[in-house]
Amino acid sequence: MAENIKYLASPDDIISRLSLEEKARFVIGDSPFRTKYLERLGVPPLVVMDGGTGFNSIQDEQEKAFRAYCKRRNLAGIPVSEDEFVSGDECLDTGRMSDLAGGAVKAPDLGEMLAARPQMAVGCYPPGMLMGATWNPDVIERCGRALGREANALGIDILLGTPNVNIHRDPLGGRIFEGYSEDPVLVSRLAPAFVRGIQDGGVIANVKHYAANNQETGRRGIDEHISERALREIYLPGFKACVEAGCRTVMSAYNKINGAACAMNRWLLTDVLRGEWGFDGFVMSDWGAAYDEAEAIAAGNDLIMPGPRISGPIIDAVKQGRLPETKLDDAIRNYLKVLADTPAVKGHLTTEDIDTGECIRAAYLTACEGITLLKNDGSLPLNENSKIAFFGRHSREMIASGEGSAEVRTTLNTNVYDCVAEIAGRDNVTFGEVREDTDAVIVTVSARGQEFFDRESMAMPDEDRAALDLARAESKRCGIPLIVMLNVSGPIDIADWEPDASAIVCEFFPGMQGGQACADILMGRVNPSGRLPLTFPVSYDVTPTRENFGGDGIELDYAEGIYVGYRYYDRHPEDVMYPFGHGLSYTEFEYGEVKAELTGEAVEVTLTVKNTGDLDGSETVQIYVSAPEGRLDKPVKELKGFAKVKIEAGREAEVTVSIKLSDLASFDETSGRWVTEPGEFEFLACASSADIRGSAKLQILA
Repeated sequence: MAENIKYLASPDDIISRLSLEEKARFVIGDSPFRTKYLERLGVPPLVVMDGGTGFNSIQDEQEKAFRAYCKRRNLAGIPVSEDEFVSGDECLDTGRMSDLAGGAVKAPDLGEMLAARPQMAVGCYPPGMLMGATWNPDVIERCGRALGREANALGIDILLGTPNVNIHRDPLGGRIFEGYSEDPVLVSRLAPAFVRGIQDGGVIANVKHYAANNQETGRRGIDEHISERALREIYLPGFKACVEAGCRTVMSAYNKINGAACAMNRWLLTDVLRGEWGFDGFVMSDWGAAYDEAEAIAAGNDLIMPGPRISGPIIDAVKQGRLPETKLDDAIRNYLKVLADTPAVKGHLTTEDIDTGECIRAAYLTACEGITLLKNDGSLPLNENSKIAFFGRHSREMIASGEGSAEVRTTLNTNVYDCVAEIAGRDNVTFGEVREDTDAVIVTVSARGQEFFDRESMAMPDEDRAALDLARAESKRCGIPLIVMLNVSGPIDIADWEPDASAIVCEFFPGMQGGQACADILMGRVNPSGRLPLTFPVSYDVTPTRENFGGDGIELDYAEGIYVGYRYYDRHPEDVMYPFGHGLSYTEFEYGEVKAELTGEAVEVTLTVKNTGDLDGSETVQIYVSAPEGRLDKPVKELKGFAKVKIEAGREAEVTVSIKLSDLASFDETSGRWVTEPGEFEFLACASSADIRGSAKLQILA
């Protein structure tokens, strides 16, 4: 670990030494991805960069480009003024930077800088959707720890989007691959594990985007009309769980909720986050999301990013009495309390401290746990001596993660074609060619996901469709199995070609070890155990948000309320291609009698699960609860707990899932409180939301 050479006085001591002008500048970032440096008071700057999938070299180059520009200006005798940038986003625009210098100084070209920089051997870890498919907090925490240590050694203090817990509201959301699930309970059980892992790695975790940032269309300022019940039951629980797990920073979102922009939303940032949940860290804005700096500070947004930008509005607001100076002090105090625990103060790890082998192993195990077998007629696993023909360019150019802030450029990515060839032998593997002795055809199709844009439809790209159709034709001509790999950011149209597929494997975006994990699953070295964290609908036309996703760019009505994902499809089962929680194994599991017992403030649901097949494997027992009919409208059932258990072939395991009584409550908007209506509750043990294996009923009083 690098030597700790920083001195940091107490927050109140530092605040007492700051002028109003210094305070106003302190709550605004100093550059695209750094905070202020107060050398005279021993306050170091923090490096705050994405992301949850690995080191973002693009942001690193943006920071370097800005600093190089500032250096050029100083050498030219045109120093950068802290107040010349009206919008923080201007420091990310090289053309605008040159304009501000009157054309006298040209900003570095970011594209040229990126092209000149060779790819690094850094980790690209599976994004949230695949982590959601693991249903396994242990591998997620291990992955977070590896990423945290790596980021620490690369000079990062706060790793943004660790995790992204925004709900999968609509399958076309451009960034749903970053989020964990359509279900708040699954998010709330898994995302905190990533927080713990990241912070064990020595950097500060950051949960985003608070809150309900569920689309890219019009994300800057679109006004979402969401009922408080839907907010409380669906969109906020993941954030609350991460706060309870000790996440030290929260990122406020671009959008508005019920008329108030998230970065200026006092109810969201102060009343709920701090008042109800007891959050003791600091809130930073998404980049450019604090549309009114003074209003943001007053509402509880402690750090405005990026910088630099003019601080005059904050100073004027204090002088005019619109922003109490004590609010400014609170923001600085919240920031300084977290700063004391960062690598900038405690000392960064060095690159020699990075265990690349552990990074690769953690990414591999997570991918193995999340890759999901959707269909199998017995064609999988393949024999290691099988002769295989691959189609689709993503068989050789796997999409490891999405674009935008989640993009990672690395030399460590794998692909399924090369990894299968290493197992089966190069002579047994072809690309784009089916020979007389070929045993199976494997085609990989895609659906990209990225920041800034939502998908236009659930269709795969034309190039992938052509590869699929060619592979289908060849498999039919030769009478051999067709295996389809889904390298996707979310659900795609499947219904028209699904009958021709012998097996379908959803690899999502699987990170750098996705190719190896897929190969090991295809060849039977790993028994698949992933379970879908979201519903795959038959088509987009049957989704609950089909009429209002995207909106008009100005406002949007979350008309479906709490009926997101399987909560909606339970009432429309005919619209489901693959249900929430679905996933197959190479073995079979048998569920025993389900028992539910009230023990204090929780219900203990127990059952025996037996592996009746010939292979060791893991089963995810999902416990849903069906509430009694009452005054409040309730879904058919809701996930309330789960357990993923590994069971040897022919053996059985006793599974216990504990559900707090408080988790049975619904939010009553009339009274403004959580209510559990008394009656007979049914506890359902399921292999997916559509596969009920047993149940037990229990009378619960109010």
